[in-house]
This record gives sequence, structure tokens and C-alpha cells, in this order.
Amino acid sequence: MALALYRSILREAGYLPHPYVQLFVKGRTKDYFRTHRNAQDPSKYLKRARCELRKLQRINAGAQKPFMRLLWYTFGRTGAFRRELIKPHFAESYPNFPKREAIIPGVEESRPPSYPPTLLALVTSAISKTTDKQYSAEEVLNPRKLPERADPTSEEARLLGPFSLRRKKNIHRRFFVEQTDRILPPLAVSSSATTADQTKPDIFIPSTGLERWNPMEMLEILASPNPMYSPPSRSKPEDRLPLSPTPRKSGHLRLGGRSSRWLRRRYRELLASIPTMKVRTADGPQGEEDEQPTEKIKGKKSMRNRSIQSIPNPERPTTRAQVAWSSDLVLSPDKPGPLRSMTARELQWIRDAELSKPVAVKKSSK
Repeated sequence: MALALYRSILREAGYLPHPYVQLFVKGRTKDYFRTHRNAQDPSKYLKRARCELRKLQRINAGAQKPFMRLLWYTFGRTGAFRRELIKPHFAESYPNFPKREAIIPGVEESRPPSYPPTLLALVTSAISKTTDKQYSAEEVLNPRKLPERADPTSEEARLLGPFSLRRKKNIHRRFFVEQTDRILPPLAVSSSATTADQTKPDIFIPSTGLERWNPMEMLEILASPNPMYSPPSRSKPEDRLPLSPTPRKSGHLRLGGRSSRWLRRRYRELLASIPTMKVRTADGPQGEEDEQPTEKIKGKKSMRNRSIQSIPNPERPTTRAQVAWSSDLVLSPDKPGPLRSMTARELQWIRDAELSKPVAVKKSSK
């Protein structure tokens, strides 16, 4: 029974529209069955596997919501893969990153969390978060939830006494957890630093391990008209790379009864949740730090424009990180993109319609 269920899940995974998504689902299924194959009570694990099988069947039938949920899992917008993509931006991944001063003297655990340049840029940008709330660098290092009493020189601290240091430590920790849980991490980090600069001890470029596959190029091709991909080849090992685009003779990628245009829209919605990040050194080429692209953010009542600036790190000012839209093909209510290019026949129809318009003749007044 378990073997039949296992084969059914792999069969449904083979019907998914892209080889990378197929390999992700198949790998996750194999790990799940391998982990729980010797369980004493396998009924609850088989129940969850049947639920996953029904989800895959709904996806292959053309259901939109579970398909977008699967794309978010596959490309690290949620789940364990998202946590793995955020880890390189934490201070623990930076060699010899300076720690902040302990709140409670003599207690090492009371140090507030450190924010490296890339993590600070992700927290302060509204593009890379699931919420529209935006913070400045100073508000991140000193959260808004800290009362005025936390400042020992304030009037409230003089009247009511000093603020609890333990509560101050907990506020810093809680704010760090809340903000990192809302981050949508980039799939790859680009850098303008030279090879000589990257060897310096005070410069560190985080790596997600996906830079060599160039996943953003793959998603842009899938979101563009006429995407063509071929499944991985069994005879050629170099064709087994899940992110490498190769021409496909069979035509467009489809899902169930959905059209290729519907599938391109889903990939454009996915692009709206994937930011890009570029790390620059402080002594890099002039003019790069002055770039200020504009982002459109949807508010609760109205639209507003904000500027995405290069965020310098107060703790280590030798590097800067910048967050921007992943592609011009992003499809969202905030930044709509063109669905397709007009054909020559449609352009000819427009020209014919403009030429056939009646010319209005003004009557001369007597």
C-alpha cells in the first residue's frame, strides 16, 4: 500500500510543468518516505502522504492556489528552504563580525542581535518583506517598542526608575525574530567587489549556493512569451542540471487545462516575491551608491512611492547592500508588466482602424 502511494506521488510529480519543480517534489517525497519507513505507527505518515497526493492531483488539474503554494516552497519563499536562504545573511555566517555591546554587563547572552549589511538591507526594504511596514536603520538597531524609559538619561527613567535590562534584551530578540520571519530572501547575491577586495577580512559576500545556476534568468525565461525547456536527459549528465534552460521541440509548457499564458502569469507573480541584492564596497566605483531606484508599494488605502537606497551598515561601514525588483516582468497589483508583445497582424489592424476614422469637418459660421 505504501509502495503504491509512493509511486503515485512520483507519477503525479512527473506531470508538473518544469523539471526543477519535478525534482524538488520527487526529492522531498523520497526523503519523507525514507525517514518514516521504519515508523511503528505508519498510518499518520501515510495519511499525510495521501494529502500530498491529492494536492498534486489538484495542481495537475489546473488549481491556482496550491500551484502557487508549491512554487513558494520550491523557490524558498516559505518553508525550510526559505530558512536555509536566510542563514548566509546572519551575523553567525560572517567571519569575525563585531558583536554589539551586552545589555546586561557580564552576561554574554544579553547581547542584542547584530545586523550585517545584507540582513539590514533586507529588513529595511519593503520589497523583500511580506509586509508594507518599513523601518530605517536606526529603528532596526533601536526598535520602536522600546519605551523612552529605556534611555537612562530620559525624564521617564528619572521619575520611574531605570527600565528592566532583561525586558530590553527580550524586546530586541523579539523584534529580530519578527522581522526575519517576514523576509523574502534573494535566490542569489551579486557583488561589484573585485577578486582582490573579496579576499580582505572586512569584506564578506554571502552566498546561497545558487549563483552558478542563475535561477533568475530561468524564471525570466519562464515568465516571458514562448518559454521552452526540455526535461533532464538520462544519457548526458550535463543536461541533468535542474536550472539550465535548453530548447524544447514540443512547444509551450502547460499545466492541466491551463494555457501557457496563465502559466507565465503565475511565474510573474512568483517574481514579485523574489528580490535581488547587490553588495558594493564603500570604495567602489563612484556613482553606484547614488543610484536610487523607485519601488511602488501597495498600502492599505492608497499607493505610494518610496526610494530604495543603498543601506550602509552602522556596525561595519565598509560594505553596502541594495535591494531591488528581481525583473521587469514582475506581475503584481503594484507593478504590472506587459502580458505579451503585439503581433504584426494586430499592429496592422490598429493602423487600418486609424486610417478609416472619419474626418470631422467643421461647419463655417455664417
